[in-house]
Amino acid sequence: MAVQYHLVLRKNLSKNVEEGKEKLYYAQTRATGTCTFEELCTLVAQSSTASSGDVKVVIDRMIEFLLLFLARGEVVQCGEFGTFQLVQTSSGSPTTDDFSSALLYRARLRFRPGEKLRNLIMTAKGERFKLEESKPAEGGGSGEDDRPVIE
Repeated sequence: MAVQYHLVLRKNLSKNVEEGKEKLYYAQTRATGTCTFEELCTLVAQSSTASSGDVKVVIDRMIEFLLLFLARGEVVQCGEFGTFQLVQTSSGSPTTDDFSSALLYRARLRFRPGEKLRNLIMTAKGERFKLEESKPAEGGGSGEDDRPVIE
């Protein structure tokens, strides 16, 4: 499987940047499309005995229970799909008495992929995609852009 990327020129954030290396090219991944929720449900329904509506109901209910268990502080195992956990860290405090909830950072959702997804990640290869350079318009245009004017 190939992950498409293109190169982007960005500021070098390394310490002690050498002369002439203030900006470097970095890879930026590029999505090749989007699979909508409806498309996914339709495909699952076509490869099973469940209808598309049944698949939607099951996924919707799964999300509701996922939220319930995560809010209770539990780790939710979803079989081969992976594991979800709500995590929260904080900045440090010199003593336990000085610690307050104001030091807590925003909670994050941690997802640990299952074995099949981990294998996908391990076997993924990068494939360079060259973006078309936009060329300046030739000729004497009116100087206006082609966006509609809102009055």
